[in-house]
Amino acid sequence: MSSGTPSIESLTSRDRMLTVMIASSGLFLVALDFSINVSLPTMRDSLGASLISVQGIIIFYHASRSGLAPAAGGLGDAFGLKRVFLWGVVAYTAAVGLIALQDTLGAVVALRVLQGVGAGILFTAGPALVVRAFGPARRGTALGVTLASVSAGQMTATLGGGFLSENIGWEAIFYARVPIGAAVLAAGLFVLTRDPAGGDRRFDWSGAVVLYGALFALVSAISFARLDGLISTIVIGLSVLTAVLFAAFSYLQQRVKRPMLPKALWTTQGFAVGGISNLLLFAASFLTWFLFPFFITDVLGRGVMIVGSMLAIVAGASTLGSILGGWLADRIGDRIVTAAGAGITALGLVWIAGLNADSTLPGIAMRVAVAGIGFGLHQAAVYSLAMRKARPEHAGAGSAVMAVAQTLGTPLSITLGMAVFTWRKDSALDAGVLATDAFVGAFQDAYMAAAAVALLAGLVVISLRKTPA
Repeated sequence: MSSGTPSIESLTSRDRMLTVMIASSGLFLVALDFSINVSLPTMRDSLGASLISVQGIIIFYHASRSGLAPAAGGLGDAFGLKRVFLWGVVAYTAAVGLIALQDTLGAVVALRVLQGVGAGILFTAGPALVVRAFGPARRGTALGVTLASVSAGQMTATLGGGFLSENIGWEAIFYARVPIGAAVLAAGLFVLTRDPAGGDRRFDWSGAVVLYGALFALVSAISFARLDGLISTIVIGLSVLTAVLFAAFSYLQQRVKRPMLPKALWTTQGFAVGGISNLLLFAASFLTWFLFPFFITDVLGRGVMIVGSMLAIVAGASTLGSILGGWLADRIGDRIVTAAGAGITALGLVWIAGLNADSTLPGIAMRVAVAGIGFGLHQAAVYSLAMRKARPEHAGAGSAVMAVAQTLGTPLSITLGMAVFTWRKDSALDAGVLATDAFVGAFQDAYMAAAAVALLAGLVVISLRKTPA
């Protein structure tokens, strides 16, 4: 352990509380990007872009965020997570400030890549800081509170994004984050205690670059598959590039003394299955943030404010679920709470699948709240499951894997969910079914498929066998 760097045992309660607060603030800042979901139409019109081309704003952000996470984790484990966390705040804040000044789509997309770099760092370093600050017995509660800030950020973004975009302009959803980023940076610089870090300062730079490219290409391929089809030239090209880069990364990892993803991490009880469950539940749940708003507008004929209110209910329920999930995980076990969260999410998704044109807003609110609570329970508990027994020196790498699982789950959810939805809707329209009825039927089938994936996320965890400590 580095000299002059505090151990977990030497940290005071105040140090731990401040770590949670600042890590949570970083995740809250990243989650504010959900405001872009309600602002894309305004951005499309202002930038003079097509609906297809403007989706690059989302695709390249998530691709960059996914690719940078492993490098952020490795750098944090080698040189200290506090330093890496602050780099992430600077990159993210600079990017959103510059995006607000642009008037062309190309410039916005390029800067979204930089924003994705900052987001990938923050979503990796934030939870890792908490893991480093808390012993195994209390990690669940600490991680639950930290991850609750993501849902709180989503709720804030959903309610405020539409208002800022409609009344000021799409630029407001970006420059409004600059003072928040500056405050997080100041707090991190002057308040955050230096985290315990290992003395090994070796870092695999070549592996980091190759893995960044591999994950960037993979997320892009998944995203473009929804837009252009599985056998399109761009998807095939990106898939081949992904395979080549992953093979190169595997080759490089066998020849370095300090791999980016330590083998000991993968053998840690609960880590691998936690990552898989995290990926599956995100692949099931993100459909609510993408398809559900169209049900509100196209089937029920409601406006953007109703969409925002319903998504805010999802986020609020997830916030409560995360706090409760972490607390329960410390008391009754990570596996039980993780599986229960996935099961409740699946139940909520099945209930949402029962919606139709006659559904009332209070009834819809109850259904999405159940799915939100289940998601929050799962998120806190699955992070605890994966990281409870991880070594402090592997906190960055472990958090990076969990962040990548989430980022991969997002485009998978949209691509697979929309594939089911489009197939069922087109089939119904070809059979002469009315457009609204075809939409409702396809919506229900997509949500039933999502519920099956959520259930699988719980079954994967149940299959984990306990081993002697």
